[in-house]
Amino acid sequence: MVYVNIIGIAVLSVFVLFIVSKKNKVFSDYLLLLLIFFFFGILASGILLEYELTVLNYIVFLFYNSFIFPCFIIYGLVLLDPNQKFKITWLWTASYAIVFLVFVIIDTSLLNSYNTSAQLNALIESPSTVYYLFYKGQYLFVTILLLWFLRKLNKYRRDIKNSFSSIDAIHLGWFKNFTYIYLLVNIASLVLFVLLDLNLVSDIFIPLLIEHLILVLALFYLCFHGIKQYNLANLKTVSSNSGENGKLAIEKYSTSSLSEKEMRALFSQIGSLFENDRIYLDPELKIETIANRLEVGNHKISQTINTISKQSFYDFVNTYRVDHLKKLLKSEAHQKFTILALGLESGFNSKSSLNRIFKQQVGMSPMTYQKAQIIS
Repeated sequence: MVYVNIIGIAVLSVFVLFIVSKKNKVFSDYLLLLLIFFFFGILASGILLEYELTVLNYIVFLFYNSFIFPCFIIYGLVLLDPNQKFKITWLWTASYAIVFLVFVIIDTSLLNSYNTSAQLNALIESPSTVYYLFYKGQYLFVTILLLWFLRKLNKYRRDIKNSFSSIDAIHLGWFKNFTYIYLLVNIASLVLFVLLDLNLVSDIFIPLLIEHLILVLALFYLCFHGIKQYNLANLKTVSSNSGENGKLAIEKYSTSSLSEKEMRALFSQIGSLFENDRIYLDPELKIETIANRLEVGNHKISQTINTISKQSFYDFVNTYRVDHLKKLLKSEAHQKFTILALGLESGFNSKSSLNRIFKQQVGMSPMTYQKAQIIS
């Protein structure tokens, strides 16, 4: 376990240098540094705990293990916030860690004495009922909060589809993947510690080794994407100019003054922009652009597209892009161009999004579709 921790500390130090040297840092970058600091603490205190089991080392190890989770959640909440601002109410995510740590400090300094290694080993491996509930309760608390946060991530993804036609740079899929890993590791660790209680696992450091190894690898993944992420800068434009208080979610359409007749008239205007002006060819097209062209609010454009087409803005725009690309793939005059070039000409901004969206809508890849047209 010591070697895993040392390697983890060394590699994470490289990521720290990258973040520190990054230009135009925003608040989320500093939170990422804080997250790495807490994981540094877990790895370093784990080494100390393995070599010298003392009350102080135990409390330090517990501190880092407990507070890394609220730091992670707050980092994620800041990423989801259009203005990347910290909200004091988010500190409730650290409530369990605070209560647990205060209890341990009071117990070890005032209520009981843990002067021998045997007493400390018993505290960790054969805890009292209160400690046992705190240990297992922390895993349950983390699991519930991660599930809650995954719901917020899913909602965020649905919301941005009603403001952007291209979401590859801002969908936070990498952060969602890490959250799933964190959730699975947390559940797996809980199971492993239950096996330890049942004497099916003989050494507490075995579960810790597995947990740290997976989290070290996952944190490398998080740091890599966290450093290069776009900080959702485009979202600030929407929140500041749309007049919707930064909300990207679909408006409560029941309060809208738009009648069905008005929506169909507006949808006709939107269709004109797409059919005649081919506005969908802009790879960075936003709902705000259409709203400005038609001089109406963002939410009215969103409501009209959602209601009439039964699609999100993202899917609506990409349907036009796919149809445009299909025409190019059928055209003999365009056979000399690569599929990527034709995709970029159709409004897609990357090969991955082109292939994914085309296959979702057509049921086959662009290359397969093109070959089928040539044969027929």
